[in-house]
Amino acid sequence: NGYIYLGTSMEYGNGTSRIFKLNANNGQIIWQREFSDIVYNKDVSGGVLSSPLLGKAGTNLEGMIVFTVGKTPTDARGLLVALDTQSGETIWEKALTNYAWSSIVAFYTEDGTGYLTLGDSAGNVRLMDKSGEVLSSINLGSNIEASPVVFGNILVIGTRGGRVCGVKLT
Repeated sequence: NGYIYLGTSMEYGNGTSRIFKLNANNGQIIWQREFSDIVYNKDVSGGVLSSPLLGKAGTNLEGMIVFTVGKTPTDARGLLVALDTQSGETIWEKALTNYAWSSIVAFYTEDGTGYLTLGDSAGNVRLMDKSGEVLSSINLGSNIEASPVVFGNILVIGTRGGRVCGVKLT
């Protein structure tokens, strides 16, 4: 069986964003999680607006999927949540001082240790370990909406301010 992981966004009104694990063969809901405090903003959507990160098999991130949820519990803030892929139970949650639309990406060392990277609406890029602890951060000067990509040990990320930056991961 294959699985599809997805989340919903909120366009109109305060409400609930949901994260699902679906059976890819028949669409059956395996599990779902609700985040009921998404704040409405007529100019900027909230909820899940990026692709989640599914931990790579054979690494320390295996069995974990990480989502960003924007505009919760306030208009400016967000949430980073790691869930168990089998049960949907929370492994950890981290409050974000700025919401994030950018997809989370991982990079892996030769021994299979995975690290998470995330950009946010204030231009912050975080390097985190498996527990979500921030190991390092840098500010790129403007909103990060685009999803980054990792080439070797370089994180390439674009900003709303028109910059494309390469950040060396060490």
